[in-house]
Amino acid sequence: MNKITIGKVRTSVGVRGYFKVLSFSGEVVHFKKLKGQAVEFRLNSRTKILAVEDVKMSGSNLTMKVEGIDNPEEAKKLSGWELFVEKNKAAKLKKDEYYLIDLCKCSIIMDGNVVGRVKGLSDNSVSDLLEVEVDGKVKLIPFMNQYIGEVNIKKGTIELKEGWLLE
Repeated sequence: MNKITIGKVRTSVGVRGYFKVLSFSGEVVHFKKLKGQAVEFRLNSRTKILAVEDVKMSGSNLTMKVEGIDNPEEAKKLSGWELFVEKNKAAKLKKDEYYLIDLCKCSIIMDGNVVGRVKGLSDNSVSDLLEVEVDGKVKLIPFMNQYIGEVNIKKGTIELKEGWLLE
């Protein structure tokens, strides 16, 4: 499956079943293209497929309405659910931007050798940190140009410039 999460339902708004959505990318324009489309909503192991009736934007504020949710009580029940779509319906990537799902398929290489595997990504407010499994242990590597070289999603590799980060 090639679906990615693009946002999360925050809370209901208004009286007609609309709800606020937090965009994980910070971009909201691609949500407009979801009108009339079926979107997968997930919360833990539960899944719902709901058709998007309307999308409204005001600056970076985003509200949505889906079929079958027509009042604030029902909309509030979606709070915390995440929205999943096919990658081609998500925000377009700019240069040097990557989807987390693609990074997590990558091996870390140094001097042509695989030295670890990306398991996740976390944020320490200074930079994103790659969570890299090395010999059964997780190491955190700043996802910054001074430590990371070429990122090749097609080959599934991320070049590590500084080996001491794995010690």
